[in-house]
Amino acid sequence: MSLFNRQRSNESKRSIKARFWKNLVSNFIVRIITSGVLLSLFWGWVVYLYQVRQIKNELFIQLEKVSHSLIPERKVSFNNIESTVFKNFIVISEHQLLDYSFVSLNVYNVEKQAIFQYANPSKDIGIHKDRKNKLNFFPAGDNEELSFFKIEDKVYFHVFKPIYESQKLLGYIDMIVTVGPRIVHQFGRALIIAILHTSGTISMMALVLFPLIHASYRKLRRNSRELLESHLYTIKALGNAIANRDSETGEHNYRVTYFSLCLAEQLHLSSQSIQSLVKGAFLHDIGKIGIRDNILLKPSSLSNDEFTIMKTHVEQGVRIVNDIPWLQDSIDVIRFHHERYDGSGYPLGIAGQQIPIIARVFAVADVFDALISERPYKHAISYNDAIKTLKQNSQGFDPLVLSSFLEISELEYNTIITMEKNELEMHLIGKLSNYFEV
Repeated sequence: MSLFNRQRSNESKRSIKARFWKNLVSNFIVRIITSGVLLSLFWGWVVYLYQVRQIKNELFIQLEKVSHSLIPERKVSFNNIESTVFKNFIVISEHQLLDYSFVSLNVYNVEKQAIFQYANPSKDIGIHKDRKNKLNFFPAGDNEELSFFKIEDKVYFHVFKPIYESQKLLGYIDMIVTVGPRIVHQFGRALIIAILHTSGTISMMALVLFPLIHASYRKLRRNSRELLESHLYTIKALGNAIANRDSETGEHNYRVTYFSLCLAEQLHLSSQSIQSLVKGAFLHDIGKIGIRDNILLKPSSLSNDEFTIMKTHVEQGVRIVNDIPWLQDSIDVIRFHHERYDGSGYPLGIAGQQIPIIARVFAVADVFDALISERPYKHAISYNDAIKTLKQNSQGFDPLVLSSFLEISELEYNTIITMEKNELEMHLIGKLSNYFEV
């Protein structure tokens, strides 16, 4: 290898390594930040809900005591209680309990008829009417209902409670109260505690868990990368072995894979489709391992019977990779790369869009590289002659795929045609690293 080529190869290796570490670090940072934020928000929300629940429970207990004080030492229905008793109840409650003040109080008898109604003139009377329209005033089974809501900057509690004495229903009370400054302050403190817990969780992850997760993540990525590299080296070795047996060189596999990859990018195929295409490109002729040498290496044209045998390499290739999960997505290229857009191909004779897109892409690249390659039964032809041949046989190719290939073919041909095998391999790996993270 020349000094210039060796320098290009070394630069390509450094570029691939730099890109790998950049992807590794960026992916790790994104994942750890995302998981940290989600965990912290969850933990902070749990803490906040717990604090709010404690505040609600404290206030509800006070309100329940107040509701029972409505009928001290009485065992009569609310129908028999004078309205002055309810008024006194409000006055006493306002003086004794400083954490809230009444917005409204409604009292109902056992027939659920209103017998006393109070609305604090200094409060928003419309709040009670609005809540009355939205709530089921008498819940199913006349169950006790305790809830809180917020309007603008004020916090309100709603209490609906049936009043019993010795298991005898005396009536119902329904009241809305506004929360005082101390309770509002407790809500704010609960939010601050939740924020502190959230910050503490993030800090703990950064100081304690981050190094452990980072080490585990690096080990996992290293093992994953080694496994992926092993897969890629295996398909590359298999492809080269078949190419050599077919009197081709390893450059054919690299070139046809490179042309296929460039064409797929020009067509904006998905990363998953490109991965499948690359695997299939390396292994497209793997079934030729089952073809006898007197047919596979015959320097002259094949007879009809010999060509029939040659065509069986397609299904033999499918059988070889069929039981390998990682290579399942390469089958479309292996099985259909000899099909033609006009239906004149084999083994099934399907046409047009029935042929998978990655097989249609590979077919153009494969024929082009076969034309510019030296074979036992033919000489290599020039780029211009190869393009002319493709155009003359355009009915066998997807028009869009062929048109896209003609747009990029000259540039990509000039890029790699003079490369030695090692340089070509490194150049291809550089492109593959965008899809396989090798």
